[in-house]
Amino acid sequence: MHPHHLLPFLLAIIPSITSSPIEARTCPSTNIISDPSFESGVTPAASAPNPWQVVGFIGSSSYSLTQPGSPNGGGKYAFTASLYPGPYSGGRSGETLVQTMKTCAGKNYSIIADIKFEKAQNNACSLSLQYPYKDTIGSVTTGSATPGTTPGQWSQTGSTFQAVSNADKLSFVFRCEGVGVSVNNFISVDNVKVAPFAGNAF
Repeated sequence: MHPHHLLPFLLAIIPSITSSPIEARTCPSTNIISDPSFESGVTPAASAPNPWQVVGFIGSSSYSLTQPGSPNGGGKYAFTASLYPGPYSGGRSGETLVQTMKTCAGKNYSIIADIKFEKAQNNACSLSLQYPYKDTIGSVTTGSATPGTTPGQWSQTGSTFQAVSNADKLSFVFRCEGVGVSVNNFISVDNVKVAPFAGNAF
């Protein structure tokens, strides 16, 4: 085809290309956590495709899905970290449960999760909830001796945050310090909810 004959054809298709609307990101109005109560029965892995990953092991720590889950709508399963110091970890043990969320940058969210300390040594173990906070990381830490955290009973932790990206991370950091290499401590998480929040997130 002669170049001059191409011009009408190009002019005809250009508007259809340039005028196509850009699809806006849809921000869910409900819980944005995938497998929030671990009811898939699939044990989290060190990498995708499971929405939950477990990383940052200290000592000889491990994890599993345990039964029953939280009575507060947790269902059949809960995630349980088994914190066991190794021979060279100086009495320290730990691991981190993390999920990359489908957040919408600039939107406020609330976090609520059920937690349980089982056989966790008083004043020695903790669970930190970590989330985005402006250009750093926000954190709420619950210790095994914190008032309201009775061993073997479920309680709650939570916070609010403003998303800084469309793929913010939510982490549960499990730690025990100086409890000796012969002590195995168990801390559980279940029923994780992250949903849009109308109030002030800071």
